[in-house]
Amino acid sequence: MRTVTRSRTRALAVLAAVFAVVALVLPAGVGHAEEAPAQKQPKQLVVAASQSVDTFNPFMSFFAIGYTVAGLTYDSLIDWSAKDFRPIPGLATKWEESADHLTWTYTIRKGVKFSDGKPLTAHDAEFTYRLMMTDKAARASSSDLVENFASVNAPNDTTLVIKLKQPTNQMLALDNAIVPEHIWSKVKNIGDYKNFDFPLVGSGPFQVVEFKTDQYIRLKANKDYWDGAPAYDELVFRYYKTPDASVQALLAGEVDLVSGLTPAQYKALRNKPGITLNQAQNRRFGSITFNVGARTKDGKAFGDGHPALKDARVRQAIHHAIDKDELIKKVNDGLAQPGVSYIPPIFSTYFWQPSASEKVKFDIAEANRILDQAGYKRGPDGIRRMPGNGRPLKFRLLNHADTPSEATDSEYLKGWWKQIGIDTKIESADFTKLNDLLYLGKYDIIFSGWGVGPDPTSILSLHTCGVLPDDASGTQRDTDTFYCNPAYDRLHEQQKRESDLAKRAQLVRQMQQILYTQAPVITLRYADTLEAYRSDRWTGFVKQPAKQGMISGQQGNWAYVSAKPVVKEEQKESRTGLYLGGGAVVVVVAAAAALVAVRRRRTADERE
Repeated sequence: MRTVTRSRTRALAVLAAVFAVVALVLPAGVGHAEEAPAQKQPKQLVVAASQSVDTFNPFMSFFAIGYTVAGLTYDSLIDWSAKDFRPIPGLATKWEESADHLTWTYTIRKGVKFSDGKPLTAHDAEFTYRLMMTDKAARASSSDLVENFASVNAPNDTTLVIKLKQPTNQMLALDNAIVPEHIWSKVKNIGDYKNFDFPLVGSGPFQVVEFKTDQYIRLKANKDYWDGAPAYDELVFRYYKTPDASVQALLAGEVDLVSGLTPAQYKALRNKPGITLNQAQNRRFGSITFNVGARTKDGKAFGDGHPALKDARVRQAIHHAIDKDELIKKVNDGLAQPGVSYIPPIFSTYFWQPSASEKVKFDIAEANRILDQAGYKRGPDGIRRMPGNGRPLKFRLLNHADTPSEATDSEYLKGWWKQIGIDTKIESADFTKLNDLLYLGKYDIIFSGWGVGPDPTSILSLHTCGVLPDDASGTQRDTDTFYCNPAYDRLHEQQKRESDLAKRAQLVRQMQQILYTQAPVITLRYADTLEAYRSDRWTGFVKQPAKQGMISGQQGNWAYVSAKPVVKEEQKESRTGLYLGGGAVVVVVAAAAALVAVRRRRTADERE
């Protein structure tokens, strides 16, 4: 379950991980700055995030932080505009589509080098896509795309030709990492490879040079980056166990950027000297998802989900027993919008709004009517029973232990659901444990959420029959609820082939309408992105989109690459314990920031 946002766009997926700048505690064996007085301290941008990295393999990154670091380390053929999320040139400077829409030719940028000095050519892109076509693990993040590739060929160093089986509108969504063939051709098992051979070799604006589990990631700026070198030396992500710790680090001057703030934290930082706040649109949504019947592709059931949740009427009744406006008022202090569609309003082309007659309103009486009509009668204890076997409607509601807002949400939901004869047992676990339970089918209802990318195909594929697992091991992590609906799948295939944007948008909205009425997932809210940064030290952050844009959780690297120190490093106050030596940037991961995803290997943010 990618929460918090497993972002979702085609390659790797989107938040969107949330980062906060934090002071870096030096690990044992690493010298302090005072131990090497002759060495000039590098210019460091310190950022704290909510997750530790499980892998640096861009094909296998499940968490938002992994997606973010992959985007900093590797380039893609296509980028997304900071202004409005339009596809723009990345490694591909231009592209041509054949008259029959079955052949796409990309011109690859000249002069690009990997961080080890070897040139990046069209042959590296050819290798990457052929690997995805032939290796199941490598294509997990982009199976919808590469399964339609008939062939990939690089006739020379600057030309990549992709032939398709069928026309598709996905060929400008090629935002997956292009890896160096001379490194990855030696990898024997993509699914097991963690890519912990530092420094990592990529062509992106930064290079990972050091990593300590649950502590920090240290990246060094690529001074030879083809699109212009960052204006500072290092980027650092460090793990924090509580959101308040990162805020205190910001106030103490030990952190430069904090994202994923709670409304209370955000308001408490108002008018603080040297600190600028940013309230932005979010490309994430927060939700609860149901176990609608965990099963494999061949129909073999597994897990221990409550069978009543297979009934769409039960899920619809639960939807009527959620007061989203009250949640936003009490939990988000008004800094959110009620959730309806699976795609957030920031992507207005595909955003769907229910009609007045379709809209599910908070109505306890209607929820009770639905359950009465469906035959779920109350027992002497007030708890409803399933018709036939008499099993009580007692559901487990799982939330993330490091997300206080979900604990508050849970109490409200439990109270409302009690009024309709449902008993709720609230359970908490860390992100990894919750994802494990989800993919093993050992849950009833679980808090989730995704970072969504500009192209809707990937996020919508979470509910297709094709992403059901092959077995019950829990290792295939592409479905979100084990939902499978042939009518939904047909629309998904149609929207992938539709070249007319207006017609495609209509198909995408029909898919969201099905999810809304069938309710395998209930979108609770689109919370505003709340961020704060040390404007007395840093400036120049490019936001995405241009209007009410975010700094962290972007679909791209705009903010990190554009950031500039306000003053020269030698004029800045020293940050004790921040400098690690070796001229590298440390990225700090804060446990409090929202996870964007993701359990998925799909995209930005995939799940947060």
